[in-house]
Amino acid sequence: MQPRNERRAGSGPSDGGRVGSVGRRPGDRRGKPRFEVVGQLWGSLETVQPLRTHDLSRGGALVESGVALPLESIQRFRVAFEGVLANLHARVCHVRPAGRPSGPATYLVGLEFVDVPPGLAEHLERFTESRTP
Repeated sequence: MQPRNERRAGSGPSDGGRVGSVGRRPGDRRGKPRFEVVGQLWGSLETVQPLRTHDLSRGGALVESGVALPLESIQRFRVAFEGVLANLHARVCHVRPAGRPSGPATYLVGLEFVDVPPGLAEHLERFTESRTP
């Protein structure tokens, strides 16, 4: 028979049969235990940030970012214009400080679109041509 305040974790739907208090601190309400990492275990975090777009063309964009993106990296880029919302992949071609005199540091990032779907490429072309003086 189990003590009242310790339930067998195996009685829950997805806890793998472990005893309920293993790997937990008193008062911890997590459904799963956490384990200390010995050595190095790297992870990454992907975030979405709105970017000010300075230039846009069929082949790429110049955006202002609060993060200096790594050169030659491939980034996901979401563009919304004229009722079109598109997700693209873009290669970071260049990064330079935006040169703002005050406030947080920002960077001008040159992006080259990679594998643009033909319909979107045509839409980008029409969009940029309609704004050419």
